[in-house]
Amino acid sequence: MNSLDLIQFRSRFKLNQQQAAKALGCSPKAVYNWEKNVTKIPKSIALAASAFAMNLPEYGKKENEI
Repeated sequence: MNSLDLIQFRSRFKLNQQQAAKALGCSPKAVYNWEKNVTKIPKSIALAASAFAMNLPEYGKKENEI
């Protein structure tokens, strides 16, 4: 995943940086830095984005849990 992929991910799901950060389990500042190519996007974030796109439940939770 690169910065353009992350920007497209946010656009596809209509997420602002703060919402994307919450969905991916990181800080809004991290999302900003990744999108500006300040820091490299970790593979764990790419995996989290894929899981979000597939509507998988949060790790450790079953689909019917809140």
